Amino acid sequence: MTPRRALVIGAGHNGLVCAIRLAEAGMRVTVLEASDAPGGAVRSREDTLPGFVHDTCSGFYPLALASPAMRSLALEQLGVEWVDPPVPMAHPFPDGSAIALHRDVDATAASLDAQAPGAGAAWRDQVVEPLRPHRELLFRTVLAPFPPTTAAAALALRLRHRALKLVQRGLGSAAAAGLDLFGNERAAAWLAGSAAHSDLSPGAMPGGALALGLGVLGHFVGWPFPRGGAGRLTDALVKRLTELGGEVRSHERVEAIVVRNRRAVGVRTSSGEEIPADAVVATLSAGALARLVPAGALPGLLERRLRDWRYGLGTFKLDLALRDPVPWKAEEARTAAVVHVAGELDALFRSVHDAAAGRVPREPALVVGQHTLHDPTRAPRGRHTLYVYTHVPRHPPLPDAEIPDLLEERIESFAPGFRSLILGRAVRGPEALERENPSLVGGDLGGGSYELGQQLAFRPAIRLLRGRTPLRGLYVGGASIHPGGGVHGVSGAAAATAVLADASPDQPR
Repeated sequence: MTPRRALVIGAGHNGLVCAIRLAEAGMRVTVLEASDAPGGAVRSREDTLPGFVHDTCSGFYPLALASPAMRSLALEQLGVEWVDPPVPMAHPFPDGSAIALHRDVDATAASLDAQAPGAGAAWRDQVVEPLRPHRELLFRTVLAPFPPTTAAAALALRLRHRALKLVQRGLGSAAAAGLDLFGNERAAAWLAGSAAHSDLSPGAMPGGALALGLGVLGHFVGWPFPRGGAGRLTDALVKRLTELGGEVRSHERVEAIVVRNRRAVGVRTSSGEEIPADAVVATLSAGALARLVPAGALPGLLERRLRDWRYGLGTFKLDLALRDPVPWKAEEARTAAVVHVAGELDALFRSVHDAAAGRVPREPALVVGQHTLHDPTRAPRGRHTLYVYTHVPRHPPLPDAEIPDLLEERIESFAPGFRSLILGRAVRGPEALERENPSLVGGDLGGGSYELGQQLAFRPAIRLLRGRTPLRGLYVGGASIHPGGGVHGVSGAAAATAVLADASPDQPR
């Protein structure tokens, strides 16, 4: 029997994970990618000077090591070598002190206690150690299609009374979770700094879950990254797919999903080619999907939900080639993989609120990656790269050429002498990020705002749970689908599971 044919729109990691699952089951799979190369938000290249390798979008991968969907691919056997820094993150303060997230929980507790006596014990005894015996169950609960009923019920049963408190803190804001847990603003700022990886303010729900989750992952799996650049992860996924007989076609922009007799039967590309398929999987953002499906092919409420999908803040990305490492005033920042340049809690609030109000923050909160401290293969001998991003309005009122100075001045205030080390610079504002990857709408890295009304069953809609759509033959994955952004492959794997179940002769559809 001729294998059934599937088309996957988008060669980001979710699209590739989906394609691999389908190819493993014997389907003929083609992945169509609009840009010049696969990878989506998981790519690297020499953007500043020759020999300096920069991750173009995502740079750290705790979710990849926690996710059952990604771990099942055995990426290490495909050439991925994970770098696991002993200090995943440091949060410096203007006075030269800092709080660090160490792989070792006792070292983290000591760092917390130095700024907020008693905070270390609260972190260790109320958050990390109660979850440690149940880490695999936790991963299967959080990094699974919604609803993860069996795993969630088992986790709640094991945690008993602690579960309610963890859920309460997770559903609240990052600042509230930190103040409730630590009773100290600096310790709360350390926790809330992780919410800067989303579009959420420290005071927004459910930032507590994101901040607590990233902190716990720092102990359980670290904040690792592939040696040699993020592109090594994409290379591994493409290698596995091609070994299975699948293919990736770059420079292949899909203009429309073809629907006949109330079923998706293929796609039409920008060249006018119509490619038939038994199943079409769109791993695009919600708004992009709405534009590809013919009007009226989806139920009206669902179509409006996709078209009205709310995107988060924009992102401004700065990559630097450096002569030497950043001379942070805070000792702990000098060895950290990631530095949250945000300072006190009120400064973190101001930065996000300014961006949400349409202003470029004058003192932006920054996520700074120091890959070459732990992976010297990414730069010429003795040199370093620096990975920097901040949140800005999706349409910044300042030209892109003016914003890098603000970011560099902000780092300089925490690391005097830093700017004298810069050898080369590459900048990309929200428009450039979207131009490279149309799913990064307005520079939103998460596929849509992380606000509470766009989470769980509402990401993006109840009728798209577990990868299916009401239109026969059409499936969905990507960051707009639960559990959202991050490199975990959950929605791509879920879409593949739905395709294979519907292709089974024993499965009614």
